[in-house]
Amino acid sequence: MRTIGTKQSRQAGMVSILVTMLLLIVISLIVLGFAQIARRNQRQSLDRQLSTQAFYAAETGINDVRDVIRQNINAGTTIAAKTDCDPASAAAYAPPTLNPTVDAANGISYSCILVDPTPSTLVYGSIDSTSTIVPLISASGGNITSVTMTWQSKGGSATPVTGCPTVVAGVFNAVSSWNCGYGIVRMDLVGTAGTLTQAGLQAGTMTSFLVPLNNVGSNSLGFVAGTANTNNRFGVKCSNTNCNLTITVPASTQYYLRLSTIYKGVSLQVTTTDASSNPLKLQGAQAVIDATGKAQDVLRRVQVHIPLTPSSTTQLPDYAIGSTDAVCKRFVTLDGFFQSFAATAVAGLTSITTPPNPMCQ
Repeated sequence: MRTIGTKQSRQAGMVSILVTMLLLIVISLIVLGFAQIARRNQRQSLDRQLSTQAFYAAETGINDVRDVIRQNINAGTTIAAKTDCDPASAAAYAPPTLNPTVDAANGISYSCILVDPTPSTLVYGSIDSTSTIVPLISASGGNITSVTMTWQSKGGSATPVTGCPTVVAGVFNAVSSWNCGYGIVRMDLVGTAGTLTQAGLQAGTMTSFLVPLNNVGSNSLGFVAGTANTNNRFGVKCSNTNCNLTITVPASTQYYLRLSTIYKGVSLQVTTTDASSNPLKLQGAQAVIDATGKAQDVLRRVQVHIPLTPSSTTQLPDYAIGSTDAVCKRFVTLDGFFQSFAATAVAGLTSITTPPNPMCQ
C-alpha cells in the first residue's frame, strides 16, 4: 500500500508540473502576442507620423521650387529642367538656392527634386464657368496636328452617363433638368502662329459646345472655324470613366484653347501630337514639379502641375457685361451709325433715355 501511494503521489506531482508548464507556455504565447501587437501598433503610429513628416517635407520642396520658378518668370529667364535626383545636376535648384534639409536632428528632408518645364500633358483640376486659357505651344518647334482633351468629374470617381443626353434622328434630345454627371464643355480653339490680325483671329477661331452623350456620338472632330462652323454643337461619346475628344487641326506650332463648362465643372487633361502621332512637349503653360520627402526611413512622393502664367484664367471676359440685377439695354442704330446713348444720337429722343421707359419696366 505504501508503494502504491508513493507512485500515485509521484504521478500527481508529474501531472501538476506538466499542467504548470503548459499554462506557462500558453501565458507566454499570449504575452508575446500582445507584445507583438503593441510593437506593431507602435510602429504603425510611428510610420504614420513619419509619413506625414515626409509628405510635408515633399510639399516644402514643391514650394521651394515654385518660388525659384516664379523668380525666373519675373526675371524673364528660362526655366531650367531637372531630370535626375542629383542636387548638382541643375544649378538653378542646387544649394544654396534650395536647402533640402528641413529638420536635420530628426532626419527630415526632401531627397529628390525633378522639374519638367515642358510637359506633354497639361492637367487642369477645375474647369468651371470661369474660362481657363490654355496655351498650346510646341517646345520643339514641331507642328501640332491634333489636340486631345480628356475630362472627368472633379472628384475623379465613376460618373454615370445614364442621365446624359441622347440623340434622336441626329438631334440632341431635350431634357427638363440636367442629370448628367458631366457638364457641357465650351471650347474656343484658335491658331496664333505667324502674323495676327483681328479679322484673321475671328475667321480662324473654332467655337464648339461639347455635349456629353450616353455611349453615342463621336470621339473625333475636324477643325472648322469661322461663322460657317458646322461643329458649333458636337456630341461627344462618354463612358462612366471619362469623355475624350481628339480634334484634327491644321499644322501649326501654336494654338490657344479657351475652356469653360456649363452645368457642372470637370477636371481636364490636354495633349497634342505631331503628324506622326508622336506626343509633343508644350511650353509656356505648365511645369511639373516632382518632389520626394524623407523622414528617417519613410519616403513620400508628390507631383504637381503649376501654371506658368498667373493669368491663365479670365484673360478674356466671359461676358460683355455682368450684373446682379436685371440689365436694360438701350441703344439706337441708324443707317451707317450706332450710338449707345439715344439722346446724343438723334435730337428730340431724350425721352427714351429717361424713366419711365416701357422697355425697362
